[in-house]
Amino acid sequence: MILENFALLASDTARTKAYLQAMIREEKLPGICVVYSDDILGMKEEAEKYQRSGEEKKYFDKNIPILFSLNEAGISYLLLENKDINSEQMKDVLLGLGQKYLIYSGYGGYILKEHLFQMDKKFIHVHAGILPQYRGSTTAYYSFLQEKEFGATAIFLSEGIDEGEMIVQETFPVPEEKVNIDYIYEPYIRSRVLIKAIEQYLEKGELTSVGQTPEGAETYYIIHPLLKHLAIMGMEKMVERGIS
Repeated sequence: MILENFALLASDTARTKAYLQAMIREEKLPGICVVYSDDILGMKEEAEKYQRSGEEKKYFDKNIPILFSLNEAGISYLLLENKDINSEQMKDVLLGLGQKYLIYSGYGGYILKEHLFQMDKKFIHVHAGILPQYRGSTTAYYSFLQEKEFGATAIFLSEGIDEGEMIVQETFPVPEEKVNIDYIYEPYIRSRVLIKAIEQYLEKGELTSVGQTPEGAETYYIIHPLLKHLAIMGMEKMVERGIS
């Protein structure tokens, strides 16, 4: 199934790979993908050299190049040699897209600027935390330390960080085996919530959302390495004890 009203804004990241592989697996493909990077040539070479190992990964395979997945699935795409989502080049590309919904899978450290919100587009972002309780950075670890679970929320991006209207959200258990949280499990749970949002669209013919309330809202900042280490140790102990 081609989702004609959806475009994927694809950075060269594990999150994009998780999104793409989930959409391909669920047969819910974006109408077009905008691949943006400061090393497009490197991405092309990586895709040309890649050969499938045949090994099935439980969550997703971060070794499959983005362009390989796009070519194999027959998804239309554009290439943009610029990793700045706020660049004039990107603005021109987005203005030329016919899609209303833009699934944002961007590079860390980039925040969408005001001019992007003046377009007649809706930017969909999946935040790795239950909102509004877990706004900000590295919230997966804070959520584990306080709740012993993870969460993700699909929102329409707004100028306030993680303050956009909520589409869907879901909680997830601690994984049953040791896994890299940053590059595997967190992108995976985001991909599951993205699929959940797409399923809402297919059921209703549109994406509906609700505003966030200030009650219980909390903003977190990059977790201290010691706290992160304690969180990882706690997860590993749960795995060893068979608790999930």
